[in-house]
Parts: sequence; C-alpha cells; structure tokens
Amino acid sequence: MMIIDADPIGRTLTASRFQRLFVASRTRRRFILSTKMPSSSSPHPQRRDRQHRALHSRALRLSTPRGGVSRGVPSAETGKRPVFFRSMAGNADVQWLRPLSSRPVPALAFGKKLASSWLWVASDVCKPSLPNHHMCDAFPLMRERRSFGSGPIVTYEEFLRIVARTGAIGRVPNSEQRACLEADPTIPTMIVAGPGSGKTTVLVLRVLRHILVDHLRPEQILITTFTVKAAREIRSRLIEWGEALFEQARTEPISETDREFLAHVDINRVVTGTLDSVCQEALGSDRHADEPPLVTLESFAATVILQRRGGLGASFRNNQAVLGAFLSPFTLDDDPPTTLAEAANTLVPIIDRFIQDRVDVESFGAADQPEAHRIIREIDSTYRRYLRENNLLDFSGLEEALLERLRARLIPILLADVRAVLVDEYQDTNALQEAIYFELVEACQASFTVVGDDDQSLYRFRGATIELFRAFIDRCRNRLGRAPAGPLYLVENYRSTDEIVAFFNAFVRTDPNFGPARIQPPKPVIRSNNGQGQVPILAMFRPDSQTLANDLTDFIEAVFRGSGYRDPQGRLINGLRGNREAGDLGDAVFLASSVLEMQKPYFGNPPKARFTHHLRNAMASRDMQMFNPRGRSLRDIEHVEQLLGLVLLSIDPPDRPGGSLYSSMAITNVAKFFMNRWVAAARQFLQTNPPPVYGRTLAQEMSEWRDYCLRGTGDKASSRDWPFLDVIYGLIPWLDYFEIDPEGQVYLEALSRAAGQAAGFSAYRSRLVRPQNPGSPNDHGRLSIEAIIRDVLTPLAENVIDVDEEIMPSVPRDRLNVMTIHQAKGLEFPLVIVDVGTDFTTNHPKNRFRRFPEQPSSTAMIEDLLAPFTPDLGALRTQRKGLDRSFEDLIRLYYVAFSRPQSALMLVGCDKALRWTSNIKNVALGWRQDERWAWLDQSPRPTGRRPPAMVSPPNLLFV
Repeated sequence: MMIIDADPIGRTLTASRFQRLFVASRTRRRFILSTKMPSSSSPHPQRRDRQHRALHSRALRLSTPRGGVSRGVPSAETGKRPVFFRSMAGNADVQWLRPLSSRPVPALAFGKKLASSWLWVASDVCKPSLPNHHMCDAFPLMRERRSFGSGPIVTYEEFLRIVARTGAIGRVPNSEQRACLEADPTIPTMIVAGPGSGKTTVLVLRVLRHILVDHLRPEQILITTFTVKAAREIRSRLIEWGEALFEQARTEPISETDREFLAHVDINRVVTGTLDSVCQEALGSDRHADEPPLVTLESFAATVILQRRGGLGASFRNNQAVLGAFLSPFTLDDDPPTTLAEAANTLVPIIDRFIQDRVDVESFGAADQPEAHRIIREIDSTYRRYLRENNLLDFSGLEEALLERLRARLIPILLADVRAVLVDEYQDTNALQEAIYFELVEACQASFTVVGDDDQSLYRFRGATIELFRAFIDRCRNRLGRAPAGPLYLVENYRSTDEIVAFFNAFVRTDPNFGPARIQPPKPVIRSNNGQGQVPILAMFRPDSQTLANDLTDFIEAVFRGSGYRDPQGRLINGLRGNREAGDLGDAVFLASSVLEMQKPYFGNPPKARFTHHLRNAMASRDMQMFNPRGRSLRDIEHVEQLLGLVLLSIDPPDRPGGSLYSSMAITNVAKFFMNRWVAAARQFLQTNPPPVYGRTLAQEMSEWRDYCLRGTGDKASSRDWPFLDVIYGLIPWLDYFEIDPEGQVYLEALSRAAGQAAGFSAYRSRLVRPQNPGSPNDHGRLSIEAIIRDVLTPLAENVIDVDEEIMPSVPRDRLNVMTIHQAKGLEFPLVIVDVGTDFTTNHPKNRFRRFPEQPSSTAMIEDLLAPFTPDLGALRTQRKGLDRSFEDLIRLYYVAFSRPQSALMLVGCDKALRWTSNIKNVALGWRQDERWAWLDQSPRPTGRRPPAMVSPPNLLFV
C-alpha cells in the first residue's frame, strides 16, 4: 500500500521576533514612546501577549511591512549587542517593553558613559512599569567594526565538511549544488533550478558560505523572494541551519577570534523578504523626523483613488466611447467596459506597466498618438500627482522610489552595508526590479546571485518579464561590466517519483514551438532522485462536473478516511492511502487555473455552479471540508452578508428620518442591490435570537451604535469619533464563524484591511464622527457614515476586495486545500489533483483563452501596445509573437502544476475533451499549437473500422 504523507517540515522556532528599537538616520531624530503598559498580572496570558505586541507596534511607530521583510535584532537573551541612544529624560528609570514570548527581554537602564555622552545600554532586567512619554534622541545604530580576522573563518572545502557534519542540515550537497556554492562571489552567478532540485538549500547554504568563507556579517546579506511564503521558508531554514552550523563550526580547529565571532553572530540579522517589503522597510525607516510617513496602498485603495482622484471618473464619463473602444481588447469578454469600476480594473494593469516596464509615457501620449493614448497619459499624470502630494505610494511607485534613491546614491541605511544580494524566482522579475538590483549591486559592489527557472515563470500578468532572465548573461555583462558565471543548472529532483518526473518532462517538450522560448542552451532533462514509485499518473474523467465531484469525493474519502483506494480492475498493484498516524486531507491539494465556485452571471440569470462548488457540497455530505477562501466573492458569503447587514443596520438604520442613507446615495445599482441583500440576511439572522455573549445581547450592541450614529447619545457618546473597525469587531462575538473557521478568519482579515486601507483616502479616515446636528445634511456625523458606505462598503459590494489567505501560518490539516496553480508555486504535496478541464464540455469561444488561445491574451496585447515606447525591453519581448507568448504561459502554468506532487498526481476533467474526435483543444491535455494532439498520437491505433471512444495515452491510468 502506497502511503500518502507529508514530509515533517513544519517547525516551530523560538527566536526573537521584535523589531529594532530605533532606526538610524543621517541626523538625530526624536521619538515619543507611548508607555501605557497592560498589567503584568493579567489572568489571560494570550490576551496580555496581544496587548504587548500591539503596544510594541504603537510605541515604536513600526509595523512589519506587508510582504514579510524581516530584519533581526541583537540577541534578546544575552544583550551582547546593545543598541545605544542618548536620553533626554534625565535620570528617570526608563524601561523597555515586556517580551512577546517567555524569554527575558533586555530593559533600557541608565548605565555607562561613553565619549562624554550619557548612553542607555541593555541590561538583563525587565520591569513592567514605564514613565509616560519619554523623549529620546536616537543615535545611528552602531555597527561593530571590530575585525574578527583578516581572512575566511574556514576554507570552502572545510565549509563543505562542516555542512556534512551538521545534523540539522541532514544532507550533503550534490555535485550541481556544490558548483553553485563554489561559484566565485566576486562575479554575478546565474542558477537555473528545475522543480524540486533544492534551490532553497542552495540559497541558504550560499548565505552561510558568505558568512563563514567570505566573512560577511549577516546584516550585509540581502535575500529577496517573490512570495511571503517563500520568504518565511528561507528564513526558517536559515535560522535553523545557521545556528546549528555555527555551533558545529565552533568545534572545529579555528582561531579564538573566529570562535568568538561565531558565538556572537546573529543569523537573524540577514535581511529577507519580498522586494516590495524591502522597499517599504528601507524607505520607511530612513525617513527624517520632519518627513511625513509613507503610506503604501493596497491594490483596491489605489484603484479607488484612480477613479476618484486620478481623473478616471471624469475622463470616462466624457470620453466613454473612445476609452471603451481602446480598452475592449483587454477585457475578458472583449466587450467595452460599461461601468467606471470595470474601466478602472482594465486600465490599472496598463498604468502599472508604465512604471514596471519603464515606459516613455510622454511618447506614449504624444500629439501624434491616438486620442485614447493622450487621455490615459493625462489620467496617469493626475493619479501620480495626487499620490505625490499626499505622500502615497502604490507598489510600483514604491519600487520606483527606491530606484530613484539608489540612482542618486542616497542608499537607505537598511541596504547601505549590503555586500551580497541573492534573488529567488528571478524569472518573475520585471524591468523596474531588474534596474533596482543592478543599481544596488553596483552601488554597494555586492556579490550577486540569481536563481530561477524559465519554465516556471507564471506572473506575466503582473509585469514579470521572462525575457530578462533568458538574457541575464548579456544584460548583466552590459550593465555591470562583468560576465556572470553560468548558467549553472540544478536538475536533480528530490521531490517526485520517476513517473511524475517523466510525465512533466514529456509535457514541457510536447510542443516544438515552445523550445525557442526556453533559455539557451536548454535546461537538461530533470532527473528523479526518488526512484520509481508505486503509483502511475492517475486520470479521472466523467461526463459532467457533478458526477466527477461525487466520484472524486469517493476517492478522497477512501484514501484519507477509509482503508485506502484500490483499483477495482487490479491495474494499481498497490493501493493508495493516507498515513493513519499523521496524514490528513491537508496532504492533498486541488489545483486549477481558477478556483471560483460560481460562474459569472449573464443577462440577469443566476450564476451556474462550477466544479469546486459541487466538490464542496459533495465533501460536506461526507463530513469533510475544503479550504478555498478564494472560491467565493466576499459579498456572496452567507456569514459576511450577515455581518455587513448588521453593520448597516447599526450605523445606517432604516428608521433614520428620510430612510437609510445608502438607498439615496450616488452609488452604483450593483452596490445598492448587495447592500439590500445584506440587510435582509441580517434581519433573518436576528430572527434566530442569537444568545447573549458575556451577558450582553446583540440587540444591545446594535442599539448603542444606532444611538451614537443617529443622535450622538448613549454609552458610546463619550468619544468624539470611533474607528469603523470598532463596529465590525463589536459585532463579531455573535458571529463566531469568523473566530473559529479558517476561511472565516481570512474573510475577516479582508474586511478589516478594506476598512484600514480606506483610512488612507477616505474623507473621515474611516471613522464615525459623533453627530452635532443630526437633522442637517451637512452634519459631520452623517457625512462620515456616507464616507464609510462609499469608501468601504461599496467596494465590498462591487467585489473589488481580494482575500489574502497567506495570513494563515499554515493550511488547515483537516481540510482539502484548493488553490490556483499560481498559489501553489514553490509548494509541494504528497497528492496533487489538477483540474485540466472540468469547465470545458464544449468548444465555446469564451473559454478558449484558458485552454487553447486563438488570439493573444490581454497581457500579451498590453506588452505589444507598450513595446514601441520601451526601447530597452520592447524589442527583447516581441522576439516572440503575442500568440506564441500566450501559449507559452499556458504550458508553463501546467508544468508548474504537474511538478508539485511528491507521491501521486491525478488529472481530472470532463470526458468530452478526451473523445477520439474531440475538437475541444486544450494545452493541458497535450494539444500542440499547430493543432496536433500528442495524446491522440500516443494512443493505440484503432484496429477496426471505428476508432475507440476515448484516447488512452499509455502513461495514464484512468480510474
């Protein structure tokens, strides 16, 4: 019996997780420390830890940047690297914060005198009492410049021996990995890493090599990743392996000076994160005292500002015909956008590309260009001007701001001492990000290592430019004047069985037209290191989605809840089952190009259920659940409807004179439709008479908010204004779904993020103001409610808020993971089920772009549109035609999906696409761009007068 089980890679790390105390700048600056400390005798330790964490963020005016950048701090246990700063508080006993964990955190006690200035030094005492609002003048963070040795701590050969003797690492680098580790750090290095080939291992060990062999300090090393999950994984492994490796190295025959260095070195100080988060941390922490803080906008907030402040609203109303005709090729259905929201969603990728591709916008909108070009240039100019005037940045503007600093050689302190730059997933880098890396490496004279795989580039729709990776050798030589080492190849796969590796190797070589799009010389064939498995590639195809969902549920139940799956016809020699002790549904994942559970409604008809909806219901009938927070729109989820309806009844009740505000506001009919539906759902919920919580009823909570919003009276009237988030969280105790259900937690985060981001552009900063003249239409209380309806609730009703399931530290083990293929990038699972055609029962033109495009994708058309105005990038990108690039993106998408499994891969779809005479062409099923079908060619040829009903390639086992 083949056992499906996940590798035991989940680890809990007890490392210091607090931010740096103060961030240095070129001039001294003042900070106000808010020191209202919660009682240390609180009977609720978890609540107290949350209070401490929140206090820490408020007191230091720092928060972890979105995207996961992490920068370590001096060791909390030893205090061996105190941070110095001068006090203006006299001889007061200034103490620091309590720890976020059980470990002692150093306090700041009045101590030594150095260079005739009184300094605070870290002590081993931690007291809960702090004086209120101490004014401090921060010195630049003092880096220890003491020399720990003139040469390397160990040689490269000794480094490899230490790695082999370190139990926590548990592996010896293979010959390909050793070549990558050995590469000369004084010249750039290009590594092409196939799926499952150990690129994370190489990145982590190369960082450790920089410390031990090249004698760099951890804070001199920068690692950027494409996703937050990848950053977490690298950081987790870096800390675990680094501490063990340094401990092992101390037992080796090295000098006492180097032994002392290894005893004090803090691997947690390596800078890791996505490039966006690094930019945010670098720019935010390098701000002078008289500069306003930078605010980075979420995509929805940037879109709203584009509509209202960027001139899109007026331009669309005045030029709807011109803009509609221009934008229609970039919409999903090729129809002109009919609403402002649709126009904004279509225009945003173009405006983002202006910066990401470094477009000459003036030439794009010149007088000799089409009228739509000039209108869009003016919209972009107005939008960017508004962001500058209000100190706002979208993510592309954030990266551009860092590039401008680097070009002016005003390098932020976070990056000023960087001597090694390592970039993961370089194939998804855009032109702006490439420029940042080249400028940083040149300015700091840093070592430069890039790792990527052109076959796994998935993010062209976000501006990723695979052509930059393919041309890295030439571009690096031209830009930095140094010829890089490489490409060095990692092609030994440690993840998957022989059968799986052979399958995705064959798939990526199916279409000969894809060959020229790959890096040259082509990456060698991936080799499996796991040996032959016991399970061939499985395939489950049924006549319709409902039947497929039921049969797939039977299969999943047998594997994880029953005695295992056995092929009724005996073709599967050994069965397939989950590990009874540690295995669960979380060891499997369902991957699809789209995980939406309902189709888009057309012509007023109710939306049709898609396969994932049928699968959810089928699993629920067997007492199993799946985790698919992206599968449903926030506005359609029952519990979200109830919560938002309760919010409306609390702040905008229908018994207001003149009726509810939202019903008469100038918002879209779509928004009003969903708000009415939310209110109806809330009233149904109230009829269930929810029980009291902590002796308080839901009616009491809502009544207090109504009294405050309508008349400015009641218990809440003591405050002049309230954050809108207080309304949401005040109602949550009666909707425990948001506290106990993993999907509910993701949805609550999305609602909170929408309210929080609105504070950056909404008139009343997403706050409810106490009314002074309730009957007046100009009363600030009334206007603040209208602002919340317009800036928070309307975007939710118009479905422009995305969920972010990455807030979950891990996927629930007792649920089937449902992910888009893009989400699964970099992940692996014992059992992977790939949707290769559950939606494709006919050769409908509306879904051809997802399986066999007949024209370039909207992303490829945007690239072609901007190519003449991007001299550096346009010619490189358009070496391949737009239609070719669209096919290549589909091949890469399914190559990533097919290379995720460890033990078993299953393909699922509707069987109409497998008929011998099928005209439902699908790249995932082996169709080539020249309209030849590889699966048909591989199937046994018919011996009679009539062909078989279905194709049956020999490498698939149909179940």
